[in-house]
Amino acid sequence: MRKTAYRHPALHGSFAILALSAVLATSSSRPALAFDALSSALSDISHPYAAALTMTTPAISTDTDREELFKVSTANVGAGAENFIDNMAKRALDFLGNPATSQDQKTASFRKLLNDSFDLETISRFVLGRYWKTSTDQQRNEYQALFRAMVVDVYAKRFGDYKGQKFETRGNRADGEKDTIVTSFIVPIEGPEVQVDWRVRYKNGRYQIVDVIVEGVSMSVTQRSEFAAVIQRGGGDMQVLLAHLRGK
Repeated sequence: MRKTAYRHPALHGSFAILALSAVLATSSSRPALAFDALSSALSDISHPYAAALTMTTPAISTDTDREELFKVSTANVGAGAENFIDNMAKRALDFLGNPATSQDQKTASFRKLLNDSFDLETISRFVLGRYWKTSTDQQRNEYQALFRAMVVDVYAKRFGDYKGQKFETRGNRADGEKDTIVTSFIVPIEGPEVQVDWRVRYKNGRYQIVDVIVEGVSMSVTQRSEFAAVIQRGGGDMQVLLAHLRGK
């Protein structure tokens, strides 16, 4: 199992907002809003690991051949997913560890990282749950815009909260036909390590993060429960959630 660790001298080993949702859950008594920082894949440039996924399919003559090919393909996708998380870590460390970068510049870089590295559309729809089907197009559009704005606003204020932690990826495993779970750990200067698992999906030629699981707790499920509670307290009215998000 591979172990990859990153430190940045300017951050003294800070985790650098990678797991935003995950890290904030571990530094708080509850992981309630920790999910807020999820979104879509590396960027619009050609994926650096596309070659690992573009395989010349050999002749398949037996069930055993098919099984072996599936194993090879799954391994390639898993390695690509882990490399994707590694690259996201480096990218976050680069802008957060630059002492010449202003808060506004870091916020802009974080917004770009968020949009490039997480599937916010999928996540926001899942978080809204059954209320997505009953909401209007206008409500959906406003909700998704407010969701993105909330994520950036909440976590941009916490860029300085990470001091001394180290981020390590320690392997991956397939989960169903679509997803790969990449396992990482937050290693503080003192105290126990915190396991953070990333659910990565290879979709439309890109890797996308669709959930973060902290110590076994899904951040998307946690946020879904919170939003459902807000709507239910408002009598099932979607407008109540929109008003709640406008006030963030």
